Amino acid sequence: MSHVTLTYDDFAPHVGSDFTIPRAESSELVRFKLVEAKPLEHKPNSGNFRDPFQLVFRVAEPEVHPQGIYRLTHPAMGEQDIFLVPAGRGEEGVDYCATFN
Repeated sequence: MSHVTLTYDDFAPHVGSDFTIPRAESSELVRFKLVEAKPLEHKPNSGNFRDPFQLVFRVAEPEVHPQGIYRLTHPAMGEQDIFLVPAGRGEEGVDYCATFN
């Protein structure tokens, strides 16, 4: 897998689509639906090498996956290693955030 600098523009067209990871104890996949992609404020002289942005993924199951790096697979984007942090639980599932600086 090649390492590319991911940007907001890479993810924005895929809001509403599923990214998947294999479930550890079976051959099933866990579906992480990308529910939001938003640019963040770019602070002058911050040293950022890309415009910062945040992604919110939702998993429609009660189990909370721990924060960590997950290899998410998407039909159009391929495999991407993304650090996800559980951000909250709602009626539709558990939300996970990824922030890119």
